[in-house]
Amino acid sequence: MELIRKFFFKYIHDNWNIAIADIGDDLSPLNIKWMKHEYKDRCFADPFFVGKTKDAYIILVEELVRDARKGRLARLTVDIEDCRLLKNETILDLPTHLSFPNPIVVDEKTYIYPENGASGNTKYYEYDTLLRNPQLLSNLPLTDAVIYRHEDKYYLLYTLGKECNGNVLHVAVADSAFGEYKPIQEITFADNVARRAGNVFQWKGRSISPAQVNNNHYGEGASFQEIAIENGLVSLREIKRIFPSWHEYDKAFHTYNVLDNKVVIDGVRIGWPKISRIYRKLLNYYAIWKIGEPVYIVD
Repeated sequence: MELIRKFFFKYIHDNWNIAIADIGDDLSPLNIKWMKHEYKDRCFADPFFVGKTKDAYIILVEELVRDARKGRLARLTVDIEDCRLLKNETILDLPTHLSFPNPIVVDEKTYIYPENGASGNTKYYEYDTLLRNPQLLSNLPLTDAVIYRHEDKYYLLYTLGKECNGNVLHVAVADSAFGEYKPIQEITFADNVARRAGNVFQWKGRSISPAQVNNNHYGEGASFQEIAIENGLVSLREIKRIFPSWHEYDKAFHTYNVLDNKVVIDGVRIGWPKISRIYRKLLNYYAIWKIGEPVYIVD
């Protein structure tokens, strides 16, 4: 059984992992260090920095355990020097898939508003040792939502439903971080770069909103878009695209989050891509026959 598990881990499963890197002058990740861990039954993606100690980064991630076939949220303590996983703590596990554990600080207190589209809505949580006291952020199942504060307003950027990987970005506005968001616009791109890939960050005096490139396959790269707000409306102008050109976990990446002069990204490797796709299709056919719905989570 252990040999079978190792075989699937190496050749069949999509193996997502996270990495910490320097930020190049053109935003490219440099000196990439992929996280070292011993797990053979799970993978990690959607990383967000949430803290730092003298010796370690504290990173929130989606943790996908194979047997569960759904994501949960975990807090990882990762050694700064060699990017080795020191501690893995589950902070939220629900019956439905969780991902994109996006943090926001409001009045010196940290909150997390993860993606939980299968639940039918979007909640935010107080962040401590666990996620607690869930409150409704939106009645909609927002995909990879990002809250961006500009002056005295908060702008909510998100995609929705079956078109979440498409070219339409929805924008809503509120007077407070968790106030009543009112839709104000839809931004239509020329191709599939609407879904967000992380929080807005500052680069060379510009505010940059990273987004996913999903034209040929899910998470094929990142689009970096300068965000501006004029007369209460959001505009996004692409300044660069990055595709995974590194040696490891080079089949896709879809998250880019910054802390000081460092970035945390994710990436995936697949030993035998064609065999992996056949395996996933067969698994989903079996699940649809057995329980009426697919079980393989791709994000």
